[in-house]
Amino acid sequence: MGLTKRKDGYYVEFPYLDDGKVLSLAPQGVKGKIKRWKAGVRKDMARNLEAVIRADLRMGRIKSKRVQNQPQTFAQWGKEYLNLPEVKALRSYRDRVAAVKQRFIPYFGNKLLREITKSDITIYRTERRKPDGTIPCIQTINYDHAILKHVFSRAQDHGHIDKNPAKEVQIPDPKNERDRILSDDEWKRLYEASPPHLQSIFLTAYYTGMRFGEVIKLTWDRVDLRKGLIRLRNQDTKNGEARVVPMIPIVNQHLGELWKDRVLHTNRVFLYEDRPIKGVKSSFTTALRKAKIEDFQFRDSRHCAVTNWRRAGVDLTTAMAIVGHKSEKMWKRYNTIETDDLVLAGEKLNTLITLRQFPHQTPSVQAT
Repeated sequence: MGLTKRKDGYYVEFPYLDDGKVLSLAPQGVKGKIKRWKAGVRKDMARNLEAVIRADLRMGRIKSKRVQNQPQTFAQWGKEYLNLPEVKALRSYRDRVAAVKQRFIPYFGNKLLREITKSDITIYRTERRKPDGTIPCIQTINYDHAILKHVFSRAQDHGHIDKNPAKEVQIPDPKNERDRILSDDEWKRLYEASPPHLQSIFLTAYYTGMRFGEVIKLTWDRVDLRKGLIRLRNQDTKNGEARVVPMIPIVNQHLGELWKDRVLHTNRVFLYEDRPIKGVKSSFTTALRKAKIEDFQFRDSRHCAVTNWRRAGVDLTTAMAIVGHKSEKMWKRYNTIETDDLVLAGEKLNTLITLRQFPHQTPSVQAT
């Protein structure tokens, strides 16, 4: 028993004993019931969850359902929620600890889980404040709401509530989509205004469409200079799915130069003073000011890359695979259409019609 692979991902399975209070790991030779925990699609995270669950069973930290079915306050459940193995294994665990301890428990307190309604969730959203008393943006409130939904969802799975009140509240669209891309001149100015370490990072992001975290955490074992490819594994990407990113010659050449000067104490590609880079906010802000460029964020480089792939004529399926988009909706959100694109489209259509109607004329000749 332990980790098993199924069609929809990995599962942790252990034989256990139930004394009515807690679950414990069944000793070797003792037949116990089998309990399964879904551990996701990534094997490394599933392994971590397996170790956590084994430890919790041995320490008697997982409560029996007979105890779980007793009415609980939000404060009681909030503490249990944070101790659930599947929650501890989440990348966002720190955010969840902060949300539950600093906001949810103080707000919902000793109110029984079953008494919390849709209206309570709605009021929480309207009364949500930052530590300084100001109102946070819609996206921040929505993030809280998503965590709250998960808290109630797990409570429902454990039999504490019949329905999830947080799911009944509609989450408004933050309307934070951006369509800012750089013109050729802006790109040149920003690149030249950037310090060397930022140039390397920004050039890679601009021409590959990789996310900021994927770029700064890139290691040399993921870079294939000979074939001109960056091979990201599932643990390297935001959505947990591996993908292969092609490098155009200018990126390949630039990384090749970095390879020649690499240091041996780290496998990371992008360094500053021989140390892995964690952030570029300060240097990027300075570069924007020097280049006199406004309303541009580092993450907009992904918009630039997606738009460039489309302009280059790369088919939708291939381009989505390169940048890691699962849906056409997300692709359309990042694919920016500018006036020049529309003019070019008109010219292409005119060329096609001219060739069809007047096959002996060159495309530049206007029909009369």
